[in-house]
Amino acid sequence: MKKIFILSLLVLGGALALAAQEAETPAVAGHSEDGLLVFQSEDGKFQFRLDGRINLAWALYSGNDNPLGNGMEVRRARLGLKPVWGDWVAQFDIDFAGNEDDVKDMWIGYRGFKNMQITLGNHKSQYSVEEVTSSRYITFLERALPNALVPDRRLGLSVAKWGKNWRVFGGLFGEEAGNVDENGENEALNYNFRLSYVPVLSDNGFVHIGGSYGHSTPFASDEGRVRFRARPETHVADNRFLHTGWMDAESWDSFGLELAASAGPVLVQGEYLGTSVKQIEAPRANFSGYYAFASWMITGEKRPYSVEEGEPAGPIQPKNKKLGAFELAVRVSNLNLNDMGADVMGGKADNVTLALNWRPYANLRFMVNYTFVNLDPYATGNDDYSGNDDFRVLQGGFYFSF
Repeated sequence: MKKIFILSLLVLGGALALAAQEAETPAVAGHSEDGLLVFQSEDGKFQFRLDGRINLAWALYSGNDNPLGNGMEVRRARLGLKPVWGDWVAQFDIDFAGNEDDVKDMWIGYRGFKNMQITLGNHKSQYSVEEVTSSRYITFLERALPNALVPDRRLGLSVAKWGKNWRVFGGLFGEEAGNVDENGENEALNYNFRLSYVPVLSDNGFVHIGGSYGHSTPFASDEGRVRFRARPETHVADNRFLHTGWMDAESWDSFGLELAASAGPVLVQGEYLGTSVKQIEAPRANFSGYYAFASWMITGEKRPYSVEEGEPAGPIQPKNKKLGAFELAVRVSNLNLNDMGADVMGGKADNVTLALNWRPYANLRFMVNYTFVNLDPYATGNDDYSGNDDFRVLQGGFYFSF
């Protein structure tokens, strides 16, 4: 904790030092922008954003054969700093949930070329539209089942370029920040590409089409092995029923297909994700998953779209300041970690989730989800649980960003 605090002060001090050099006048009072507190110099050369997030969640389980503990948790407790000076931008973001210091974003970027950003540091490898979408804007409490196949943030270099209705991304990555190897192994190598295209984009809606491809090798600390595992779209109970176990692997390839469309207050979105693992002295193991959801803003708000980010996301401003914005959503999702031909039977899950969200303000939302979970006989968490467990989850919480 002490090291993280000191590093935070160093980043803040460095940003302010740059501001002092770039800005000819002192910073003016802060204002709110997209739910974030923003300070800006009078000459506009320097901008400083404070990004805080508090996410509290609870869950009640019923009908389960395996032990699942009802309870509450601080799902996210994040504090981020985002200075912008001239053509340069940076972000430093730490999650303190679970009494841990988890580095999320820690990068510096250059935007001196038209419609382009070059990023160096710990950041998302941009695989899957749902993963790219900030947790501030996701429709459900947890991302869908196939998110288990998606790589998280890693240290690396990436380039994003966008136009009027398209965006391309490519990056070369190593391992997660803080990942330490004591075995003398080479670090992991991961390269990712993502393309998004918006053939329809208007004030009333959009159509989004996208695709991703990634190639990865095992983390050095994993000693030439990889595993895939997943919770059943709930985080309070840490039961990972889907679990391939460790596989000796040379590398693995991943791909994803994305589709989203919005018309007025209605949004539909879905993805198909696949991963193929090149095992050592064993056949290739292939896993896949998908999800699809539909959302309806009952109070008539429209979902924004960002071409620059290649995602249907952004703050939703309630039309009625007293009533707030209400949203109904339903999602089906699937993850299959079984490959009999490769002798890997990690289990399969099929979920259906109903959701109700209320946003009294753009940066505050209350969420309730009810999920039907269906697990196959092989969903045993690598023999830690009994399979064929079908149960229900009632969960909720609030998400506040500032």
